[in-house]
Amino acid sequence: MRKIIITLTVALGLAAFAVSGPSANADEYGKCNFDSDCHSGAKCNSNTCSDAPGGKCNFDSECNGKKCSGGTCK
Repeated sequence: MRKIIITLTVALGLAAFAVSGPSANADEYGKCNFDSDCHSGAKCNSNTCSDAPGGKCNFDSECNGKKCSGGTCK
């Protein structure tokens, strides 16, 4: 019986940690060091994701399905 109580306590603790884990605010998106820090299909240019506000691009393929126009994704 003691093993069951300990197991359940540990399981509940892990579940609580998973639910309350780190969360990202929408205003944090866009800062990057690598392409993997951005949405799939977006590139990291000058520490900003190309599809984020203020992001820069050179090609449509850097814009996560949007068009690169005038150096920004639109």
